[in-house]
Amino acid sequence: MVDQASVNDGGWSSPQSYARQPSAAAGVRNGVGELLHDVVSLAELQTQLLAVDARECVQKAQLPLVLVVAGATLALGAIPVLLLSLGEALVLWLSWERAAAYFVAGLIGVIGGAVTIYVGWRQSAAILAVFDRSRAELAENFGGSSTR
Repeated sequence: MVDQASVNDGGWSSPQSYARQPSAAAGVRNGVGELLHDVVSLAELQTQLLAVDARECVQKAQLPLVLVVAGATLALGAIPVLLLSLGEALVLWLSWERAAAYFVAGLIGVIGGAVTIYVGWRQSAAILAVFDRSRAELAENFGGSSTR
């Protein structure tokens, strides 16, 4: 018995242990789950970025909106004042007919108000540029192209 090989000898290899391997369906399920998690996380981040951009847009819109309202008020309020003051001045100083004098006075008021509204409108057009960051991120995340 002494010359017989020992069962616990290091030279003898034990049968290969069969570890349980996940099935292909489980791998696909886990991959789809991770993909859906990533899509939901990305959508949440896009929503947060849109909210930040919207707050910034509202802040930037305040001054142009005030200018547009002020310009419209100026244009509307200037018409009667110009009809009375400048129209009468044209009648008295240049001997114009009242109708022509009032027309010129009103036209000057409308032009002044229109210029003010135009300046406010031009400033408000830059407001939409705030959303370029959200648009670029959305295109990069879902479009697959890099814009940076």
